[in-house]
Amino acid sequence: MGDGEQLSDAVIRFQRRHDPISMVTEHDAAERAGAYPILRIGAPLFGYAVDLGGGRWRVHALVEDTPQAARDALAHRLREWLAETADADLVAELTAVGRVLDWEKVDEVTVAGRRHRVVRADTFARFGPDGPEPPRPTDPDPRTADSCDSFLGGADLIADPAAPTGVGAALLKVELLPARYPRAQVPADVYADSVAAIRSHPNGVLLPTRYAVAEQVGGGWQPTSRAVATPQEAREAVEFDFRWLIPRIGNPTEEEAAEYARAADELAASRADEVAVLGRRFRITRIETLLRFCADGPEPPRPSDPDPEPPPEAHFAQLRAEGRLTDSDQP
Repeated sequence: MGDGEQLSDAVIRFQRRHDPISMVTEHDAAERAGAYPILRIGAPLFGYAVDLGGGRWRVHALVEDTPQAARDALAHRLREWLAETADADLVAELTAVGRVLDWEKVDEVTVAGRRHRVVRADTFARFGPDGPEPPRPTDPDPRTADSCDSFLGGADLIADPAAPTGVGAALLKVELLPARYPRAQVPADVYADSVAAIRSHPNGVLLPTRYAVAEQVGGGWQPTSRAVATPQEAREAVEFDFRWLIPRIGNPTEEEAAEYARAADELAASRADEVAVLGRRFRITRIETLLRFCADGPEPPRPSDPDPEPPPEAHFAQLRAEGRLTDSDQP
């Protein structure tokens, strides 16, 4: 984690829970905080959120790598809404808003009296002497999950920074809210924006934990997968790579391919959180996600966030101007 900053204007509410599951979960959290004391910031995630009033926002599709991908997800949802409604006023409003999103990089629009905002969230992983934190014994780990987005508790999640949490989650927020990127490891504008966000969005909501695959490379660990909803989904990503991807693009010998297949079989049977094969070591890791808030709502994209893609209609217009696309070629 980057050098810290004192919190300001943040009120973190918690309530102590005495049921057996909560007590064991809190104990696990305390033990892991000691065993994996270092928090490192990862790449941000982007999605969109709808203002429900009273400080509550419904968060959708917080799985995108860029702000424009989140804008496109919002535009897609509004087009679905347009197809579902027969209200003439709403049709006109949705059509106008959709046109704006198709042509401009806009991070907030209002539809039916509700604000729809493109939002960003910080991701974190705990590290200790032996590497990144694996799943905890108390983490839900079903064999199947409805979708890769189910970490939001279904299709989406209601985020309310004023809602009380358990003690462990409250202590984690105390650690995460002052976090900023290490000055020496990022460009100056990225560092400056991360410092500014601590002051501009001093509160936050912890989203459900996600899981990813990391490989030990040299003296460090590198992520090798996207974050998913459950440890089992992350294991299945490793199995897929071992069974299908590596044999096709890794140019292994027959003996090496057999070793990868054997490792995949063992992982499927054991559901372990770590696997080693041919001198390579992989681990399922926990990923925490923090959506920063201020009184006006969740944090939008930062000026320094990579945002290379243009809106779709602007992109098509540019291609047509360059002679690389005709009207008949456009989707």
